[in-house]
Amino acid sequence: MTNQPASCLACKIPAHLGAAEHAALDASRAAREQLGRAMVVTAAAAVRDILTGHEPDAPFDARAVELVEGEDGSLFPTGRYWTLGGDERTFTDTVGLAEAGNGIHGMSEWTAYLDDSTRDVWHDLCTGLPHRDGRPAYSLDLIRAAALQLDGIAPGLARQGEMVEVMVCANDSDRYPALVDPGDQRDGYVKPWFDLDTVRRIAEQTQADASRYGHDAVDTVHVLEGGDSALRHDGSTEPLKYAVVLVVCWMHLDGEKSKQAVEVLQPNRDGRYAVGGHDWGWYALDSQLNPQIPFRPNPA
Repeated sequence: MTNQPASCLACKIPAHLGAAEHAALDASRAAREQLGRAMVVTAAAAVRDILTGHEPDAPFDARAVELVEGEDGSLFPTGRYWTLGGDERTFTDTVGLAEAGNGIHGMSEWTAYLDDSTRDVWHDLCTGLPHRDGRPAYSLDLIRAAALQLDGIAPGLARQGEMVEVMVCANDSDRYPALVDPGDQRDGYVKPWFDLDTVRRIAEQTQADASRYGHDAVDTVHVLEGGDSALRHDGSTEPLKYAVVLVVCWMHLDGEKSKQAVEVLQPNRDGRYAVGGHDWGWYALDSQLNPQIPFRPNPA
């Protein structure tokens, strides 16, 4: 048996193909993220238009809206929403059957783009709800969605690194003093650093909320404290106190993220803890306790 030469020469792969491949993938990811951001902001604006009759300056009372995942993985609105005070309502209750139906139909054109391809954008803005007819359901945070920057960067904010003291909130009711870096924001939301006394208050509140609303809806904070003593040079003892801060995400305990369900927070050099980080959606408050999203401190 004799070896026959190949009928054609093997293709020569260009040396720059790897770089071109990575550039194309980066561009594709950036395009999906941009699409997701644009559709999330548009969906939030659609809720405002539905409830105000397309009057941009008219006041309206909506904190979150329900979206249900269809068979194709995309989201669609049901017309169910929640007010700032936590009351559950429907578009029909507020604007009537015809306007609600037209509004849901129009809003669906935008939420259809909120699917698996853009999940990295919208999923972090949602809270899981009980399934609707066997389909996953979510509560989209309209305040966070409306504040989403289309390019992912809050305009006019540079990374400064200098901490400022401010009151922060994550649920429109509980307010805490914290230090934040104005340059360390994500979509206008800050990363607050709390002293240990404030962490204890947050821990007490989160545990009370979990008892009231269920552990599958609230991440709880726990401060474990202990003591010891150290021997001084003169033979006397000096009391030592220790604190360990834990955050438990109960909804992850039985799932794929079980290893990340319990987080031990490390204090910074000033002994402060970044409870919730950016993920909890902390926003700064001005002197009148109004939300500042994004946060821009007063010039010195």
